[in-house]
Amino acid sequence: MGYKFEQYMCADKPGGSPDPSGEVNTNVAFCSVLRSRLGSHPLLFSGEVDCTDPQAPSPQPPTCYVELKTSKEMHSPGQWRSFYRHKLLKWWAQSFLLGVPNVVAGFRNPEGFVCSLKTFPTMQMFEHVRNDRDGWNPSVCMNFCAAFLSFAQNTVVQDDPRLVHLFSWEPGGPVTVSVHRDTPHVFLPTWYVEAMTQELPSPPQDTVP
Repeated sequence: MGYKFEQYMCADKPGGSPDPSGEVNTNVAFCSVLRSRLGSHPLLFSGEVDCTDPQAPSPQPPTCYVELKTSKEMHSPGQWRSFYRHKLLKWWAQSFLLGVPNVVAGFRNPEGFVCSLKTFPTMQMFEHVRNDRDGWNPSVCMNFCAAFLSFAQNTVVQDDPRLVHLFSWEPGGPVTVSVHRDTPHVFLPTWYVEAMTQELPSPPQDTVP
């Protein structure tokens, strides 16, 4: 549903019209690569970006980025409260880390048709749960992320592409880790490992005439 929604919302160029008649290809994506820092941890990561807004205050990324989402229609305060507590947290985490300023959500009816649109500015999402004692808090989320990165840094001390550290966590419990070698968890293909471990040629030496 989400990929088809993106077809209806996006055009190939500014001022163009969407073409939803084409077949959805989930293997095509645009990814933004960012370098950042969280506490003492330098970060280099990438994330998929759905589209840009030609009317954004600045044409420079990530200010012009827009994330597109779909969700079912909600008709009661309880449904909205659950949406703000759970789904909006996931949207915030994804968009905040990439610096995406806005999420445009399409709300679909039971038949699967999108009946309404709503824009959620990323930096204002927390306001929906600020006074909810069971809501989430951005500072708690980022502190947890920083603590996990420290744990991972102290745990993964061996550089071996065949060695996989599998982290897991259940709310209310500690982060656990299991170590696997040469198992289905290994995800780096052999050709990539070989290419990355080849010795680079020495730079040419300056010659003095």
